[in-house]
Amino acid sequence: MELDELKEKISQEGKISIDDVSNKIEEKIIELSGLVSEEGAAYIVAKELGLDLLEKRDPNLKIKNILPGLKAVDVIGKIVSISQMREFSKNERKGKVRNVMIGDETGSIRVVFWNDLVKLIDSLKEGDVIKVNHGFTKPNSFGMPEIHLGNTSSIEKVDKEITVAEVSRPFSEGGFGGGGSMSAKRRSLDQLKENDFIEVRAIIVSTSENEYLTCPKCEGRVVDTAGEYTCEKDGKVEPKRNLIVKGYLDDGNAAKRFVSFRDVAQKIKADKLIGKEMVFVGKVKKNDFFGDLEMILNQVKEPNFGEEVEKIL
Repeated sequence: MELDELKEKISQEGKISIDDVSNKIEEKIIELSGLVSEEGAAYIVAKELGLDLLEKRDPNLKIKNILPGLKAVDVIGKIVSISQMREFSKNERKGKVRNVMIGDETGSIRVVFWNDLVKLIDSLKEGDVIKVNHGFTKPNSFGMPEIHLGNTSSIEKVDKEITVAEVSRPFSEGGFGGGGSMSAKRRSLDQLKENDFIEVRAIIVSTSENEYLTCPKCEGRVVDTAGEYTCEKDGKVEPKRNLIVKGYLDDGNAAKRFVSFRDVAQKIKADKLIGKEMVFVGKVKKNDFFGDLEMILNQVKEPNFGEEVEKIL
């Protein structure tokens, strides 16, 4: 469905003007720091207005348009990696978790299997194309979306050819969501390539702040109604406020936009890093709203000048 046609359907079924639809789409793109295309933002606006346009057209999202807080996600992707099962204990309860990274021509995303659902992975292997039915999305610790399976979720293999976008895997085990470390390529800001996982030595030259609200229990989206915050799953809650800091990095070769979430955003704010030379690590992404490349940061660290000398030599 073309964007103009989509706006028209939202206007008709939502009984609001085209101008109001366009304004809501623009506000949603800004709210989500440019991490979603106009089309993706339009579908989100439709959802928030109680419309099911996506399901009427095609229930299968492209991965680039998946965002935190979606309640019923159907997506098709090719398995690019499968993690080992991990056991854990929380509040005297034991559990199991295992992850699968899937991708399509627009990007990749982690699918998280909990407890008894981990057995669904036993019949899967890298290279299989699967459909995730009725998953839901939550932000990981860096605010990026990942798909979780619930009691009504299912997985099925599908006979379909998918060419996965060539990406680094900062959101898989050992990356944004895995608690490990991943080797980032050193780049200058005039050498950025979309989907690279890189580090750059640069200075923050400007910042702006925003926040998004999530449920403290399930991390899902909350709605502000006359000063009362409600989660679809957990009801009335006191929301968790998650910081976003965005701005521009400059390394002497170029200036590029960056976006940071949660812990990284808090560090930039608390340590007052504007004007300080630091090493920034993250994924390079094309901002569909602005049309240029930017960095989604997952780490900020002091330069190790011994290592910096070795990189020069």
